[in-house]
Amino acid sequence: MKKQNIQNSDYLQRELNFLSTVTADDTFQVIVGNDDSDTLLLWQDEYYMEAYLNDCETPIRLSKVDTLFFLKWMKENPQGVNYFIHPVFGQEAPKLNRKELAAKIIDKLESDGDFYDTLRENDLL
Repeated sequence: MKKQNIQNSDYLQRELNFLSTVTADDTFQVIVGNDDSDTLLLWQDEYYMEAYLNDCETPIRLSKVDTLFFLKWMKENPQGVNYFIHPVFGQEAPKLNRKELAAKIIDKLESDGDFYDTLRENDLL
């Protein structure tokens, strides 16, 4: 039931849930959807991804990647890609650029404290 509440919540609540989940020790992964546009779709959980895919008629390629690997990929690929965090089909969501998204994820990792050395070692700070 909690997942349904998050899925039906406003964007800020979904963003907070996304950031908490992709930076958690037990998860630490991002699901990336690519529909051949210049915007990648990001989810923290298969439940939310499947809900979107059930309503969407566009073919989407999916990848599940480690959060740190995803941050490194964003840094090394500065092309004009944008991102939607936890999109819900039929609802507006802010389109984030690489720097905005990386800053949100890194801020969350830094606030947890345990990842500071890892971020520094990977030249992400």
